[in-house]
Amino acid sequence: MMWRTLWAGFRLRCPNCKQGHISRGIFSVQQQCEVCGVYFERKSGESAGASIIWISILPFLALMLFFVLHRLWPDASLVILLGVPVGLLLIVGAVFYRNVRGLWIAIVHLTDGLKGDNPQV
Repeated sequence: MMWRTLWAGFRLRCPNCKQGHISRGIFSVQQQCEVCGVYFERKSGESAGASIIWISILPFLALMLFFVLHRLWPDASLVILLGVPVGLLLIVGAVFYRNVRGLWIAIVHLTDGLKGDNPQV
C-alpha cells in the first residue's frame, strides 16, 4: 500500500484517490485534486522538503557519473568529465522536479494525511 502511494505520487497522481492529477504544467502543481478534493499543499512552503531532497540527491548522481566516465574514459579532458555530469544534472533536475514534488506530496499523505476541508489547517 505504501509503495503504491509513493508510486502514484511519483507518477503525478493524487496519492489519496490515485486518479486525480497533481501536475498542472511543467513546473506547477495543482492546488487541489479535481477528483477527491484534497489539498496538495496546505501551507505555503510545504514543498520545500522536495526541493531539499532533490538538491541533495542530484550532486551525488553527478559525482557518480563523473567517476563512471573517468573509469570508462580515463584520457578524457576534465572539461568533458565535469561538463557531461553538470549538463545532465541540470536537465534531469528540471525534468524530474515535478515528479519529486509528487513523491513529496505522497510522503506528506502517508505521514500526516492530505486534508480536503481547509487548506490552512
